[in-house]
Amino acid sequence: MKKGLLLFCAGLTLSWILGVAPSMALTIGGLVKQPLNLSATDLAKLESAVVRLNEVTRDNRFLGAFTYRGVPLRTLLGLAFVQKEESSFPKPLDLAVIVRNKEGKTAVLSWGEIFHRNAADILIAFSSEPVMPGHMKSCGACHGAKTYQPAIDQLTRKVGLPKLVVATDFFADRSIEDVVHIEVVEPKPAADKKQTKPPLFSPAIIVSGPSGKSVEVKDLAGYPRTETAVKEVSDGMGYHGVKPMSGAPLKDILTKTGMGLDADTAVLASSADNYRVLISYGELFLNPGGDRIMVADSAGGAPLKEGKFALVFPDDLAYDRTARALHKIEVVSLKDKARLFVIGVGSGDTNLLTLEAISFMGKADVFVASEDIRKRYSKYMGDKPVLFDPFASMKHPDKEKPGSPTGAAKEALAMERAQNNRLIEDALKQGRNVAVLEYGDPTIYPPWHRWMEDALKARVETIVPGLSAFNASNAMIAKNLACKGGSLVLSSPWALAQNEEMVKAAHSRGDTVAVFMGVRELASLAPVLLRHYPPSTPLTIVYRAGYSAGGHVVKTTLGDAIATASRDMEKHLAMVYIGPCLR
Repeated sequence: MKKGLLLFCAGLTLSWILGVAPSMALTIGGLVKQPLNLSATDLAKLESAVVRLNEVTRDNRFLGAFTYRGVPLRTLLGLAFVQKEESSFPKPLDLAVIVRNKEGKTAVLSWGEIFHRNAADILIAFSSEPVMPGHMKSCGACHGAKTYQPAIDQLTRKVGLPKLVVATDFFADRSIEDVVHIEVVEPKPAADKKQTKPPLFSPAIIVSGPSGKSVEVKDLAGYPRTETAVKEVSDGMGYHGVKPMSGAPLKDILTKTGMGLDADTAVLASSADNYRVLISYGELFLNPGGDRIMVADSAGGAPLKEGKFALVFPDDLAYDRTARALHKIEVVSLKDKARLFVIGVGSGDTNLLTLEAISFMGKADVFVASEDIRKRYSKYMGDKPVLFDPFASMKHPDKEKPGSPTGAAKEALAMERAQNNRLIEDALKQGRNVAVLEYGDPTIYPPWHRWMEDALKARVETIVPGLSAFNASNAMIAKNLACKGGSLVLSSPWALAQNEEMVKAAHSRGDTVAVFMGVRELASLAPVLLRHYPPSTPLTIVYRAGYSAGGHVVKTTLGDAIATASRDMEKHLAMVYIGPCLR
């Protein structure tokens, strides 16, 4: 089975490299080892299930009745290989899965409701078919058009696919359309100090909310009582019988203590030994089974033997989410504020894109990208909007049109950049994540630092590393560029001209100097180098590093560098190296 999954992932990777541009792109990221990017065609290749959903929301809006075919979300998460990195609790029971659509609307699910219930209950649908009333032609005999036509219109509407379908929810608020990203998150990686000596016991439950408010629950007096039989079937320990248990519904405790749950929150329950489980808002308040999730204080008519309270899930197919010696119940917010990312997309072909870059592209609602990047990475961007092409405003302001007033081009360029910055600000105000896609390493001579205003630079929360032209060039040279145990100097022609002492020091130590943008400035760079290096010094030019088409290495000497470079058509995508390690 694992071999089949690996072959499928390899097939997906091949489709990414070929650059097929589908009508949609669904990405899976977060705490996964294999971020995925899936098209409708990819989804249709996987084993699917069919469910019917009668879609009514909590505010009593009818959105139609449809039959959906889709892939279980559990299957997709399995392909992505969900795994925590560093965590004080290694099990996945406290993980949340956040599904996001192209408008930025989210739906939150718990790990337990996905993996401890039947797989077909939660699907990512790739096709839909309306369930039309059998007597639709006679609707007018009983109702006026104002009564029946709105419902018929919902049945004939275009459903936004892919769609999250939560078939077990009574209300369809979480069944969102036009899904673009699925992210696995751990709401609270750090844990409190845990009890280590048996027997486990906690005299009270601390119930807290996002505002910091907390309430201590010492007993269940005053809460409605409920009783149910629980099947103890553990994935690890097997079957241990049926146990009658009694307590209070968790949702009643949360409501009475006033913790203010909403659709973007989840409940994180912890035992005295920091065993943790997560419950989603929808699992409690949209699913009829939410009434049966219980804080128990007795089993078989007697107080619990281990701990004063336990959180139990009678409808789970595995008993593993049971939290004995329940100590804390926290309402945690999973609402994500609008964020600004800068993502490195590599120095050449699309196969140099990192998995993290794919994941963060999935989180974005809008992009800032060049036309070249937009075309080559459309597989990952889908049909999300691009605000502007930053390279269109990278013209030198001194190259004015003939006859224009002095400074007019510079002023026009400043106005264009200011307008572009406003577009980003407006998107962030609308709650949309903005991703700036940059070539190579976004921190080495980055173009975005030239056009982005300081106020927006301060809002960049994440920079996703990208493979630099320096790294790709090193691989093409295929040598140890620090062969004498010295240093590698990264610079530009202008920086070297302003710091000849560094050039002199690099030569004396035998360091390798790598120069970005060196070829197009070689006429001014060569005299600087010749003042400190002999003409016979090895010099290497790497053209189009990272590109399978046109990438090549030219070896020459400092004395012949200008003549050698003049014979090549490429003047921009090239790096220059100089130093004895190039021999």
